[in-house]
Amino acid sequence: MKKIIIYCLAAAAALSLPSCEIQPLITGVTVTFTLTDDGAVYAEDNIGVTVSAQNNSVSYEGRTEAGVVTFDLVPGLYTVSASFKADDYIYNLNMSVVISEDGEDNISLALTKTEPKDLIIKELYVGGCQNDEGSGSYYYDKYVILYNNSADEIDISDVAFAIATPANSNGQNRWLRNGQFIYEPEGWIPAGWNIWWFNTEVSLPAYSQIVVAIYGAINHTRTYSNSVDLSDAGYYAMYDPEAFGEKYNTNYYPNPSDNIDPSHYLQTYLFSQGTAWPVSNTGPAFYILEYADIESYVQDDTNYDRTESANLPVVKVERLWVLDGIDVMAAGLESSNNKRFTSDIDAGSIYMTSDYGYTLYRNVDKEATEALPENAGKLVYGYTGGTVGVDITYGSTDPSGIDAEASIANGAHIIYMETNNSSSDFHQRRISSLKN
Repeated sequence: MKKIIIYCLAAAAALSLPSCEIQPLITGVTVTFTLTDDGAVYAEDNIGVTVSAQNNSVSYEGRTEAGVVTFDLVPGLYTVSASFKADDYIYNLNMSVVISEDGEDNISLALTKTEPKDLIIKELYVGGCQNDEGSGSYYYDKYVILYNNSADEIDISDVAFAIATPANSNGQNRWLRNGQFIYEPEGWIPAGWNIWWFNTEVSLPAYSQIVVAIYGAINHTRTYSNSVDLSDAGYYAMYDPEAFGEKYNTNYYPNPSDNIDPSHYLQTYLFSQGTAWPVSNTGPAFYILEYADIESYVQDDTNYDRTESANLPVVKVERLWVLDGIDVMAAGLESSNNKRFTSDIDAGSIYMTSDYGYTLYRNVDKEATEALPENAGKLVYGYTGGTVGVDITYGSTDPSGIDAEASIANGAHIIYMETNNSSSDFHQRRISSLKN
């Protein structure tokens, strides 16, 4: 059903009552979206669906009835999204649709269904901080924290680390064709420059974490007080000078702290050009994968793709190997940012403001965490660690209200949100969790 939106023009400076002239402004369209799973209607009620204009001008919220939801939309380009858990699966939707006055007004949208993973990215610190003089930024202190989100010990020896291309969210994206990634139908995701993996067996107890220094497994606070200390003996380090050879860059990879045993050094293979793994400080697409023979795989030229550049190949990582990913968007660059992950890896994205020591931290699954009987009397509420009120435009916080780090220090076990959608799974934290 089409409808006409009307408006009244008035001269603000007129002294007498102006006449109201009815004019056609915009033709609106009533659009029905139907959610599907494996080709059939996912006929469930009360599933939240968001429709957002891709120019960030407006968004709408709706709830399904038997898998169907209807919106009145002005013609334009929109993103339709949904994220929920049901029947031990994670369902996500993140699709671009074009609404036109004479186009399709009954649209079927396929949900992506994945199983929840025990190993997750708990925190990603890549945005850098201000130097002590406040006259510039420091970026050589990046790290990632992995977390066992389950009650059982897990083996993570075959886990590896990768970034999708382009390296920056606002970089030219040669993978996109007519709104779809050209690698999506083929079931892989690009990994740029190099992939890092553990060189020894690693296990992770229930509800515990492992810190991996991406750059500089040293105490950065000795020269940059706003930075972080990555010299703890329990930490791991991406450090493999032999892989870079003459291109080895000591700014990114100084000798790790003496506290850190060489068995905690990760290994890599450089299949592209560069002097360091270029993890963006504004908008990386960072992910973890699990494959037992990743070292041989990345050295096999038949697993490369050169769509972006003949001199800068990427490794084709099977999407089924991917455990978790976070698609980070550069703050202030909405019009030029593009996603790099398919919706089965990350159906959403999260904005990050760099240079101020902010970190991307996973939200607490309030219901699941409160349900653990061992947490009685141990959870700390009143979380105020987000960037709401500090970062005026992109500030966010943990909606659970639970202070995860304070609760862990109090002996609690935390279960974090895991919906394969960083829009709802993460927030921008004001200070690194390692500084608490």
